[in-house]
Amino acid sequence: MLFLRTLPKKYLLCFGALVAAMMLFTIFGGRGLLQIYHLSEERDRILLSNARLREENQKLSQQIQRLHNKEEVEKIAREELGLVKKGEIIYHFER
Repeated sequence: MLFLRTLPKKYLLCFGALVAAMMLFTIFGGRGLLQIYHLSEERDRILLSNARLREENQKLSQQIQRLHNKEEVEKIAREELGLVKKGEIIYHFER
C-alpha cells in the first residue's frame, strides 16, 4: 500500500480507469461473460429442440415401417378413410 501512496494521483486514476475498462470489456465485450451466458441458453434450447426432432423422426420412421405392411395399409384405409373392399356391405347402426 505504501507503493500506491507514492504514485501521483493521475497515474492512480489512469490505472483505475484501465481496470474499469478491462472489467467492462470482460463482462460486456464480444466474447464477454454476458455473451457466453446467452450462447449457453441458446445451446440449451437447440439441444432440447434436437431431442424433440429426434423423437419425431423415430415416430415417423416407425410409421413408414408399418406402411410397408399391406395389412397395415388396409387397416388404416378402413379405419381412418372409411374405405371398403369391392362387394362389401357396410351397416351403420345409430346409438
